[in-house]
Amino acid sequence: MKSSVKPPGHLAGPLLVFGSVSLVLGFAVEFLGVFRGAEEALLSVWKASGREFQLELGATSPLGILIGAAVCYGLTGAILGSPGIGRRLILGSSTFALGLALMPVLAVWGIFWKPFGLGLMILWAWFSAMIYAQGHRMPCDGAEGEEADNVISMDGKLSPKVKGGRANG
Repeated sequence: MKSSVKPPGHLAGPLLVFGSVSLVLGFAVEFLGVFRGAEEALLSVWKASGREFQLELGATSPLGILIGAAVCYGLTGAILGSPGIGRRLILGSSTFALGLALMPVLAVWGIFWKPFGLGLMILWAWFSAMIYAQGHRMPCDGAEGEEADNVISMDGKLSPKVKGGRANG
């Protein structure tokens, strides 16, 4: 007989594991040159349009490691700390879009940003945190069967505790 009760989820352990694995995966893939051909093709497209680059950066540069660490740990923590699959999907997709947006932003300053290492970091952090959060009852999801205390209901019904606050006058 299947049990529909999810095991309790944790924040600190999965945050460290998923963030670190994502960071190492993106770093290793770029260090090994797995996407070197795609990066060279992308660079040639930019150069064909008349753009000149003085510097190339990616996940293996010191700046890339700092950006990657902030993105990996930040995205993993945000997904594990947000209730609902909709919010988690929005967090992951917007982080991925912002990660890809680094390329044209840095191109303005003549820096070619290799997007594949960071993109892989984001996708792996997003995927692993989503799988974990969907399979566990996270603290932000509240107690079993109840809503979280820190989330306002979308149906417009406020609890008496919220209605009777001092902010109402």
